[in-house]
Amino acid sequence: MQEFSRVIDFHVHPPLDAEDKGVSPKDIAEELLDLMDKSGVSKAVILPIAPYISNNYIYKLVEVEPRRLVGFASVVPNPADKAVKELERAVLDLGLRGLKLHPGMQGFCLRSTHVWKILRRAGELEIPVIIHALWMDESSLYFKSPYKPWENPLEDYALLPYIAPETRLIYAHMGGLLHFKEVFNIATHRNVYLDTSYSIITLAREVGLERLAHYIKLLGAEKILFGSDLVPGLTPEDLGPKKQIELINRLPLSQEEKEKILFKNALQLMGTS
Repeated sequence: MQEFSRVIDFHVHPPLDAEDKGVSPKDIAEELLDLMDKSGVSKAVILPIAPYISNNYIYKLVEVEPRRLVGFASVVPNPADKAVKELERAVLDLGLRGLKLHPGMQGFCLRSTHVWKILRRAGELEIPVIIHALWMDESSLYFKSPYKPWENPLEDYALLPYIAPETRLIYAHMGGLLHFKEVFNIATHRNVYLDTSYSIITLAREVGLERLAHYIKLLGAEKILFGSDLVPGLTPEDLGPKKQIELINRLPLSQEEKEKILFKNALQLMGTS
């Protein structure tokens, strides 16, 4: 089994209440870097969820080690004019490199024209957008809302590639056990990608490594990015990035396919080396 030392984790969160509790961004960054070292992760993409974590906080966090930490922005899409201004500030002034949206946590519908305006502006800014896409959420649910103002069916996710055709969309969690086949199908659009976060463990348990690798090959490994959904201090070890990386390395895929999933696709999406 080939192991790879270059790994980019495309889905990492700071604790949701870190900023409210006055936890230093430096402390979170140092804890993240320690966990990355222990897991064999060379670089991590840090995802906030507005309004719980501010873009300023993420900027300060990644500044601790900008060679290894990449910051994404987050905005609450409604109203769009305010959200666009904040996204532009986060990208153009703070240097954040992408956008994170979580419909359930942020309480919006993907059919909203406010959301569409944000997605299109992200495309104009040439940044990727990662969107929570997990049904029957069996993850550790650190960000789970106590209510769901709107449910976003598969049709809404299938519509977005047409609404924002120039925007690179990353659907997090691959749809989970309930809808992974449908989400894989949506990812056949040229501008849609999937991250493996958490779901790769449950999918491997449910369908087996051979079958999971078969689905990845059908879609194309260039469409899949490794992400762990790591939250420092909260993610149990058996669901952490190290276990997920080990699982990817056990998949019956070629070395090139594993490298694409573990770091090459992320580099391409972020336009870096």
